[in-house]
Amino acid sequence: MEIDLANYADENGIFSMPALEAALVTAVDEGDRLHDLTDWAEPLIEYDSWLNRRLAIALRGWGDIVERRDASPEALQTLRDMEELAGWICLTLHNRSRHLARSSNWCPALDEAGAQLMQKKQSLAWGRRWKKAIQHVAVRHRNLTTMSPWDVFPRGKPADLRYANLLPLTRFADSLSFQRNTSIDHWNVNDFKGFYERVAAIVRCNHGAGLIAKQV
Repeated sequence: MEIDLANYADENGIFSMPALEAALVTAVDEGDRLHDLTDWAEPLIEYDSWLNRRLAIALRGWGDIVERRDASPEALQTLRDMEELAGWICLTLHNRSRHLARSSNWCPALDEAGAQLMQKKQSLAWGRRWKKAIQHVAVRHRNLTTMSPWDVFPRGKPADLRYANLLPLTRFADSLSFQRNTSIDHWNVNDFKGFYERVAAIVRCNHGAGLIAKQV
């Protein structure tokens, strides 16, 4: 699923928060519905779909919003404002996934993880605590948020390296894609290398996360 943030903001980068929230909720609901309707081509993929119910909601348009606001991509306050937005978006998505988990069921991978831990602990009391705790935090999907590092740049124009200061936004992503809608023809080798070194450093700091999604 894809959410283009620019579709929910005016020419000054001011959001219609109710419209954005409704779009986020719909993306989770529709993605969940498609899981049950999709005929997976391979047994292993079908099993993974049942086990993890992976749902990648691609959050796009970060650079476009900053440009519309005429905010400096080099200013720390700009990054903080966008991080606040990203945090709210992630919370909205996870809350909806938790709502669906309560009304239907959480992803079976959580039960498998709990069973493995209970086998190690060999304690019925610990198992009861696990089941009680998971009812409050369990989600129905894994890998909910996806971002492309290239989306920190305004789309449809040459990539201005100043916008690379927004790369910490990718900390909010459960997985990364590398879809690109901006030109880097004017970059040299050092620009390209430095950009990817910054992305790699953020990935390493983000609890060692290494999930990469290839989008074609």
